Amino acid sequence: MAVFLDYIWQSTFCMLVFFGIYWLFLRNEKALKVTRIYLLISPLLALTLPLVSIPVSFAKPDISLEQTQFYRALFLQEASDNIVATFGLPEVTVQSTKLPVIWGMLDYALFFYLFILFLLIFKLFWMFLQLRLLKEKGWYQTTYNLKNNYFLIPTFGLAPFFSHFNKLFWDDTQNLKKEEREQILKHEIEHIRQGHSYDLFYYQVLCTVFWFNPGIYLMRSALVDVHEYLADDEVLAKISNKEIYPKLIVKVAFKGIDLPIGNYFVRSTTLKRLLMMKKTSKVNWLKILMVLPMSLLMIGLVSMKTETGLGLMVSHVTDNIEAIQSQLKSSQDSLDVNIKVKRIPNPVHYELIGKLENGQLKAQIGELQYEFSNISSDEDYIKVRGLIKSLRNTSVHFKQYDNTLKRYQVDEPARPKEGMEGWYGNLLNGIESPQKELELGLGGILEVEFIIKETGEISQPVIKTSFGGGMDEKVLEAFEKISDTWLPAKKNGKPVSMVNSISFAFYPDKPVAQTEAHEFFRSSTQRNQLQPKFYDDQEVFDVVENSPEFRGGFEAWNNYLRSNLSYPESARLNGIEGTVYLVFVINKDGKVENPEILRGVGFGLDQEALRVVSESPDWLPGYQKGQAVNVRMRLPVRFKLPENEATTQLSGIALTSKNSNSSMDAKYGYNSEDSRPNLKGAVANWTVNTEHGVKFKKQSPNDVLFVIDGVALPDFNPEKDIKPNQIKSMEIVRGESALEMFPNHHKKAANGAILINTKK
Repeated sequence: MAVFLDYIWQSTFCMLVFFGIYWLFLRNEKALKVTRIYLLISPLLALTLPLVSIPVSFAKPDISLEQTQFYRALFLQEASDNIVATFGLPEVTVQSTKLPVIWGMLDYALFFYLFILFLLIFKLFWMFLQLRLLKEKGWYQTTYNLKNNYFLIPTFGLAPFFSHFNKLFWDDTQNLKKEEREQILKHEIEHIRQGHSYDLFYYQVLCTVFWFNPGIYLMRSALVDVHEYLADDEVLAKISNKEIYPKLIVKVAFKGIDLPIGNYFVRSTTLKRLLMMKKTSKVNWLKILMVLPMSLLMIGLVSMKTETGLGLMVSHVTDNIEAIQSQLKSSQDSLDVNIKVKRIPNPVHYELIGKLENGQLKAQIGELQYEFSNISSDEDYIKVRGLIKSLRNTSVHFKQYDNTLKRYQVDEPARPKEGMEGWYGNLLNGIESPQKELELGLGGILEVEFIIKETGEISQPVIKTSFGGGMDEKVLEAFEKISDTWLPAKKNGKPVSMVNSISFAFYPDKPVAQTEAHEFFRSSTQRNQLQPKFYDDQEVFDVVENSPEFRGGFEAWNNYLRSNLSYPESARLNGIEGTVYLVFVINKDGKVENPEILRGVGFGLDQEALRVVSESPDWLPGYQKGQAVNVRMRLPVRFKLPENEATTQLSGIALTSKNSNSSMDAKYGYNSEDSRPNLKGAVANWTVNTEHGVKFKKQSPNDVLFVIDGVALPDFNPEKDIKPNQIKSMEIVRGESALEMFPNHHKKAANGAILINTKK
């Protein structure tokens, strides 16, 4: 239904615009043959252009309804028919919201269209029947003109003078002079000779099938006028006394039945024809030539589709429905809820977790929407939220914006006029923390992405990392209400639009006891991090004889990272450091493929590392036995803030707020030595610093959690319990990732976790 309404709107818009072009540039010009061709072609263009898609790489206006809230709401109502899978429901399920005996909106619309179509076809049939009766009534008095190839059929006063294909219907009751009779004959013969009946039949079919388009009737009326102008021109060119003909038009009265499938001598408005006769034959070709660029502009406006589109979601993994189905099926063993999965094309948000209501919960992740029902207890709710968290790993996605730069692409990033702290306070004023989720120990991050226009206005806020519990909607509503403007970003001294993101942390003030429900999906999350052994049906090697190499060596790769990585503002403001672990494939052509987060930190650091790797130039491929092969690479990217700036400590939702009932201290700043052992993998460790950062207060080694060979040791002392030569490899995990991995040691995990593998 939504697609059908969009087509009606676009085709009607095109038809009215084409009629407007005729009205402005052709209506009063005597280039009648050109006008006739235009009026015959433009309806076909108007009806087909909305169905044509010409991909272009530049931004352009779009008349489609696809970006309107009405279209999205209507489309989502119909999305129930696009079910990917159902789990936990009875074996016999009806995958539709419509019962067999109840009609939906689309059914009623189709019935109404067909009903009107039937009436119009019946009307057209009735007109042909009347035409046939007229022909049969005068058939015995019919004469055939061999010279001009037409039948002259008397109507006995039942119809005026008109022609239909090669039949000329003549009102023999009219008292006409011989000269008048000849002029009317010449006029109708011109209709027959120029084939005007074919034009009218063509329009009659269009008006019947596309009866909902008002522009067709305007175009048809204009074509009928052009037919009369053409016939009048030919008659005037053949007669010597040109004053008699206009008087004849006025004299002959319109009489009898009206059959829109014929050409009538006096059918068009008499005044229009008289005015056209008085016009000079000189044509303003400049106006005529304007029709071409205006029509091309119309074609470009409707049919050209920007390849990315404004805010278009790009998803890499959600097509792997089988893997998602397998994960959901495995959850049914211990989770007694019903799950339905739908596909939503080009969603507004990266992800959006709804509020639990009446045992039902909706969660959109990428292009898939999960509907959970029969959630009967807090334990079920905790498990469902854990499942949703694990499903995030199935979809790596990001948005692409036209005419909007990212932070690393501008010379001066956008910033609030009153400062970030004041802007945060105004935004979050009055927002209450999600009590239910915090009481259940479901703390987490909410990240919002938005655009700061050249004027400093905020637009298009979308949820990048969803928290759920109704908090997403509250924060989005706060974005809509806030009137504070920013100082726009600048590029080469000029204001530009910039995409930005901020994060809000929601964690309970006091630790919440972890239950089995909290641990239920943690193991499945770790399993999802295992990478496939095949890529594009070809084997992916972890170890090869000649490893892939960045063109120019690791020094060039390091320079590329330093030049292109930008410290996300949300992470900087919240004082977040950490190492993002990525895995990606260098294919046989040296291109970077399938980049994914193996272990992230959050606050935009993961997305920034993923972006830089995704945009990497080509590498020299890896070789095994002399053949170029696909090779899996692992890359730890360390984000570290400088230590030469004033210490800033943030707490509350994002900053200290009187309305906040939650807190999260940015104390993830355990600094390991640069000389620590390199992480295991094909690429060495890289450290990224920023010129604008926040200093963290230093902590003793006892403030962090040490994990030795997979065993968490909260009392471990690195100065006494281990020697450097015993260390085989070491990793540092911070932020939410550490809390998620070691919830039973949340006090120390909040400051970070050091994972050490010893030499056996």
